[in-house]
Amino acid sequence: MADAAVEFLLENLKQLLLYNANLILDIKGQVEFLYNDLSLFKAFLKDSTEKRRTHETLKELVKQIRNVVYEAEDAIDTFVAHKAVHKARKHIEKAFHIFDYPAKLRSVARDIEQIRAKVKDIYENKKFGFEALHAGDGADKGTKEKKPPIVEEDNVVGFRDEAEKVINLLTGGSDELEVISIVGMPGLGKTTLAKMIYRDPKIEYEFYTRAWVYISQEYSRKEVFLNILNNFTQLNDFMYKMNDEMLAKELCKILEKQKYLIVMDDVWSEEAWNDLKVAFPKNNSRSRILITSRIKRVAKHANPSREPHNLRFLTPDESWTLLQRKALGAENCPEELVKDGKHIANECHGLPLAIVVIGGILLQKGTDWWEQVAKSVDAYIAMDQEKRMDNFIALSYNHLPYHLKACFIYFGMFPEDYEIPVWKLVRLWIAEGFIQQKEE
Repeated sequence: MADAAVEFLLENLKQLLLYNANLILDIKGQVEFLYNDLSLFKAFLKDSTEKRRTHETLKELVKQIRNVVYEAEDAIDTFVAHKAVHKARKHIEKAFHIFDYPAKLRSVARDIEQIRAKVKDIYENKKFGFEALHAGDGADKGTKEKKPPIVEEDNVVGFRDEAEKVINLLTGGSDELEVISIVGMPGLGKTTLAKMIYRDPKIEYEFYTRAWVYISQEYSRKEVFLNILNNFTQLNDFMYKMNDEMLAKELCKILEKQKYLIVMDDVWSEEAWNDLKVAFPKNNSRSRILITSRIKRVAKHANPSREPHNLRFLTPDESWTLLQRKALGAENCPEELVKDGKHIANECHGLPLAIVVIGGILLQKGTDWWEQVAKSVDAYIAMDQEKRMDNFIALSYNHLPYHLKACFIYFGMFPEDYEIPVWKLVRLWIAEGFIQQKEE
């Protein structure tokens, strides 16, 4: 149990440090120290597997490790959850003053310090037949498999011709490093298209060395570099402690002799490109960088010599096909729904995200509901582009069953483009009281 608890918390801390550093700024130093201590405990638990059966002292120490790991996990989960919940509220300082979550973690850290001293004493004095612990022992040496971005097949309508155009741009051209950009308004499907391209067999064949990184409006230069590096090498404690300049050099060194593809999704500013481009060597190996952005100016800045690929809207037929897939699961719409369905699809004006959201609202609904949506959908279209998508998402939320609304809002505590483990989400929902035990 102790071994599993340590492994579990180590992975959680790694995810926090790599993807959610903004949630732990107040305790980042403590989390890094905890990560190092857990690596030591992991080595100790592995080395003591046989010995602890016959030595009561070791059994007791393992028990202490298990208990303190549970306490640490609880302290960090509580801190992160409340940080996320309160981050948008003006009384955040007041809330943290009352609860003082960092103090709880400091208390756990003192307990860990005592256990660490005992473990180090065992190694340094070679007690119970232990050999001295060498630098780096206990570090996770396995290469973490990076899953490529997932494309929902039923969302991919009207993108094949677009994908072929961009794939030809990526695989053709000169030997020099080149930046290709996909530009379009929010909800048009830039990320879906980029994912489709990233997973295409031609791209997989041409670019064995490739990585996907999400940028967004607010980004951390260090986290972006760590994220990309994680595709090519096993991150270690030394890398986590590097500053962003050192990480840029490390990444540049890895990519220098490779033909690589880096996809930078949702780039918002010229400054972001200027910040990050230093890590990508111009190695004349036909390497490519694919950028998605809603702002044409950003794309032109990244590569002034090439026009960005402007993503088109869906045609009426493509819109209708996508709506049927999302609302009915197939393309064989009952005759009584066709008129309202085509009207709804046309009113979405070729915006894939709008169609996907409304398709979810229509799912498993009858004729009356389709008629009602057909009458009101134009109210969500007749507004400026930025507010339009917010209103479509609000429409989806408003039609959720009451008991699911709190669960939906809870997604807001996670960063954009974060892959949420189902087990973790369910545990958090249960802890918040969103999921009740069902009476038999």
